[in-house]
Amino acid sequence: MKIVLIPPLLCSPLAYAPVIDTVWRHGQVTLADTRHDDTIAAMAERILQENVGEIAVLGTSMGGYVALEVFRQAPDRVAGLALVSTSARADSLEQVQARERQSALVEDGHFDALVDAAFAGVVAAGRESDQTLLAAWRAMTTPVGADAFLRQQRAVVQRADLRSLLPSIECPTAIVHGAADRLIPIDAAEETAAALPAAQFSVIEDAGHFLMQEQPDAARAAIDDWLMSLG
Repeated sequence: MKIVLIPPLLCSPLAYAPVIDTVWRHGQVTLADTRHDDTIAAMAERILQENVGEIAVLGTSMGGYVALEVFRQAPDRVAGLALVSTSARADSLEQVQARERQSALVEDGHFDALVDAAFAGVVAAGRESDQTLLAAWRAMTTPVGADAFLRQQRAVVQRADLRSLLPSIECPTAIVHGAADRLIPIDAAEETAAALPAAQFSVIEDAGHFLMQEQPDAARAAIDDWLMSLG
């Protein structure tokens, strides 16, 4: 089976470093490139064009938005779906305004400052001074660069609300979310789980949005369970 991993906003494939061996044990792994398109639909279309046949799709944060759009475009090709630290909702006005402020900062030449400022929001409260996690965050975000980040921001702001799609998802699905996620609160994951009562819903304790790096053992276990369910 081919398993497609879709990185979060502002993140390289290093976002999946803690779980890549777990995923690889279950089949061929492809790491999606989301740096070149400025709509979620175009990112999903690129994934479908570059990966022939049936695929299992795992998306984290923005990658989850793309994963849902992959299913919307080609439901018959998606053998399994994993939604990590994500939501089916569109952005609220407050979120759009926050993204506009971030984009303005980067357009003014302060990409590195944006990377460091974003870190506090992606980890659970109390981990803002964790230098190991900060180093991992910088390693996966800095290579993405300002131009790709701005394209991704435009894509996220313009994305459709896909909550109406959820009841049509019948493939094995996992929802994985940090209990202490401050960027996408857990009620978004609970909403998705309520619409997908057969899904595997894993709440990772003592983890924020950066759950794979904060709690790698629990993340590996949840993803392994999902992949086992695909046979």
